Amino acid sequence: MAVRHHIKVLVVDDDPQVGKTVGKILQENNYQVETFTDPRASLEAVRKAPFDIGLIDIKMPDISGVELVERIKGEDDRVALLVMTAYPDVQSAAETMRLGARDYITKPFNEEQLLSAVERIAQELGLIYTSEQELNRLIGQRIRRERLKQGLTLRQLSERADLTTSQLSQVELGKNAASIWALARISGSLGRQLCELLEGL
Repeated sequence: MAVRHHIKVLVVDDDPQVGKTVGKILQENNYQVETFTDPRASLEAVRKAPFDIGLIDIKMPDISGVELVERIKGEDDRVALLVMTAYPDVQSAAETMRLGARDYITKPFNEEQLLSAVERIAQELGLIYTSEQELNRLIGQRIRRERLKQGLTLRQLSERADLTTSQLSQVELGKNAASIWALARISGSLGRQLCELLEGL
């Protein structure tokens, strides 16, 4: 399972209902979220604590989304900004890209479009990772598939890798995390490099 609970997202929209809805969707998908209707308050929050991703509305009174993007990037250049804009404001969205925004999403958008846009940025930043339990399962699955492809029994592989059948069985079932040493022995016994065995996980 992908882990997202450490990803901090800033949401700024002068419409409280939009901010609340966007925040709720992201929270339900395990993101840490802070929402603001006041752009100045959001800037203060950026000064106090780092955010990973920011969703900024273009049309806001007092400070426009374009200006807010510029000011947030001035405070913390590492924040990846996604601009929320109505279709007629696409030119303003393009201006925010010049100022450092990463992408924009046009309103109205649905839950799937919002999550897809945020997820894409989080993936590009390398912020989403696989939980240890899921990683163990995927590694075990891959070892088992490779072993069966080569027509090897568990006992044959255990003899080649100098590991007990019980150890191998636990690894294949994803019940135990194999050490790097054990994974290197297994991959070598399968005629594969360890990096090949783990590629893409």
